[in-house]
Amino acid sequence: MKVKISEEKYITITARAVERTLFLMLSAVMVAVVCKKSFSQGRSAVAKLDKELQSVSFPDKKTAVYVGDALEIQPVAVPKNAEVSYTWELADDGVLTVENGKIVAACSGETVLGVTSGDYSAQVTVVAKHKPLPEDSTLPPLYYETLPIANYCNTLASDFAADDLMKIPTRYVAENYTSLYVSAATFQEYLKMLDAMRAELGADMNMHIISAYRSYARQTELYNKAVKNYMAQGKTSTEARALALQTTQTPGNSEHQMGNTIDVSNDSTTDHNYQNTPEGKWLAENAYKYGFIIRYPADKEDVTRIEYEPWHIRYVGVNHAAYMYLHNLCLEEYVELQKKAAAEADDYALEHPATVE
Repeated sequence: MKVKISEEKYITITARAVERTLFLMLSAVMVAVVCKKSFSQGRSAVAKLDKELQSVSFPDKKTAVYVGDALEIQPVAVPKNAEVSYTWELADDGVLTVENGKIVAACSGETVLGVTSGDYSAQVTVVAKHKPLPEDSTLPPLYYETLPIANYCNTLASDFAADDLMKIPTRYVAENYTSLYVSAATFQEYLKMLDAMRAELGADMNMHIISAYRSYARQTELYNKAVKNYMAQGKTSTEARALALQTTQTPGNSEHQMGNTIDVSNDSTTDHNYQNTPEGKWLAENAYKYGFIIRYPADKEDVTRIEYEPWHIRYVGVNHAAYMYLHNLCLEEYVELQKKAAAEADDYALEHPATVE
């Protein structure tokens, strides 16, 4: 066979040579295919090996988050392309909860968050803190400790009752008053205040409880009785109800239903003259030191819509009571300032992320 390579020259190739050449070319092609396949299989094996999880960890040993915010943290897997399926583990302390698939800080505190994937696990300490107020803020620093309030625009359910009601011992109750109840926490603080009053005023001090917790049903009786008394004086139903509201809340709108409110007296009655008694004066000047407030102050009647009651005290805690006393606030005003403080803290936190101190 001749293969022309130019106009003058030819190369003579035998049939056997052609067969040998074709055989070598075919062999080379087959080797290339086999090598390519083997390389591809080897690469797949390496990729599969790379996806096998070797460890799990967190970027930091400790992290911080604001209460109410979702925790933005991701564990680190080695290798990066490892196939993982995480199971989160939260401590049973209520600091962190799961809401809509996100881990959220429910209250302040320090807790441990864990994560597991297969045979590997990791933990991180989480510090949950309340959003701070700017240093120059004059708003209530304890804005996040919401104080429950019952008044003309905040109604309690008919079955609402304090969880820790206790019967007040007879020696602390005014004569002819029986079966009075109050929350145990409130009564403990009341006793501390009573001891302090006695130490200052002396053995002649005279103060007894005439009213404390009232059920919804009991408040209904008192309100209806007040309305009937005014109607008996010739007032119309509308006039009687308006007058009754000056001293007696409608059912569900009385703080007595909360169990943290107490009416006191030194002669088993209540009238404005109590403010002039040694006990009444002492309460007005010192009750806040023990976490109590005069719930319906004389100069706040337009806000509370209740006449001045120097005998009506409500437990709110020392820090809250001190703020209200120093700033001359009634509870309605204080609660509104708390709401403003919460909004201010939210804005401040946007520019000042939570950090671990």
